[in-house]
Amino acid sequence: MIASNLVHNDEAKKAAVHNLEKQFDLTTDQLKRVSELLQCEMRTGLKACDINCNVPMLPSWITRHPTGQEKGEYMGLDLSGSYVRVYLVTLHGQGRITTRQLKYTVRENLKVGPIGNLIDFMSECVDAFLTFVNRGDSKNPLSLGLCISFPLHQTSIHNAYILRWTKDFEITGADHKNIVELLQTSFRKRELPVIVKAAVNGASGCLLAHSYRSLDTLLACTVSTGTNAAYWEKVRHVHKIQSDPENPVEEMIINTEWGSFGDSKSETIPHTFYDIRVNRQSVNPGVHVYEKMCAGLYLGEIVRLILVDFTDRRLLFDAQYSTELNKAYNFESTYMSAIECDETPDLEDTKHLLENVMNLNSTSLTDRRLVKRICGLVGRRAARLIAAGMSAIISKRNALEGGLSISVEGTIYEHYSNFPDRVNTALQELYEDNVERINIGITRDGNGIGAALAAMIATTPDQRG
Repeated sequence: MIASNLVHNDEAKKAAVHNLEKQFDLTTDQLKRVSELLQCEMRTGLKACDINCNVPMLPSWITRHPTGQEKGEYMGLDLSGSYVRVYLVTLHGQGRITTRQLKYTVRENLKVGPIGNLIDFMSECVDAFLTFVNRGDSKNPLSLGLCISFPLHQTSIHNAYILRWTKDFEITGADHKNIVELLQTSFRKRELPVIVKAAVNGASGCLLAHSYRSLDTLLACTVSTGTNAAYWEKVRHVHKIQSDPENPVEEMIINTEWGSFGDSKSETIPHTFYDIRVNRQSVNPGVHVYEKMCAGLYLGEIVRLILVDFTDRRLLFDAQYSTELNKAYNFESTYMSAIECDETPDLEDTKHLLENVMNLNSTSLTDRRLVKRICGLVGRRAARLIAAGMSAIISKRNALEGGLSISVEGTIYEHYSNFPDRVNTALQELYEDNVERINIGITRDGNGIGAALAAMIATTPDQRG
């Protein structure tokens, strides 16, 4: 009888894993379909001024590519969540850059309440940084670019309004207020010799930073706690803005805010019961559907829900739970990466995470192998969805023929094992031998460097032609 139960359990487990593989394995044709649908949403976003478009396609008003030969010193100020980073960026020409920087923690009380408190804190950081680098000549003020990893509505390179506060920020009093003017007023109060010249979104900043050293850079993509992308678009295709006929420009950086792709039609992206549950139980149900399937904040939660479901069905951990396993968002994406990296014969690292961190009483080697397989399925699908997003932009711009570079940054892309390889594999399936025309590079400190480059562009006249 015991043997019969074991056989039945083994068959049920195989069937459950096979079903899970079918749900999470996106075929090449499915990736092509996702890419096509995202392109449709991008075109809609380029026409409509409605900020509630699935893919808002926000103009940056950055219309000049860096040449890589510019020189000078500029400051970058980056607000990207838990930290404010201040940079002094020196452009040496020939695509070479050096930086000095300091990082300051944003206290929790600054993430809620009046905008003035957050702005004044950012001024304090710049003040302290100027002391650190021994700069402060009022006769030669430094030009600064501000990088903010929140959606921005911009009417020019130096007029930026925060559309909505994301992550864990609940700021009041910022509606209809130009963030550049607010920051400059705060600098003035402190008598800081700094002029705020430009504002950029994080993805746009990373694109500028990579464009300085690789002139063929088409797009920049962030895969971190959340995900976003920005790219160079032909201005004639950005129907929702009026170009100046006296100063015609060819291209502009567009911040896609692609995390919300699929929001109005979640069936646009093949999804599972677990994705529906993550979305429904999140703080923003129905918002950022694409992001919830491929960004770091959610990947571990998808895995946790699968583990709980398999435990409910007596397919894992001998149907034993722990308080830690039952707690939402308690299984982090870093655990997934560590488990996927575990090559020890008995998966000892996985055992440690499950038994010592998740506090499960005991796990079998079969359990641990299954957990590793589940992490692999969720992580692989995320990478393939990111590749489909990249493909949408490449195809939208018909950029493959001439070759292109892609800038990527973020904790998931940089530190999750196998993620870059999985992205490359998916691109290879989509483009076959032509994939060799795509060069992917990592941009570190892209936000701060990109902000400084935006300040440079806003400060110096266009020297071309």
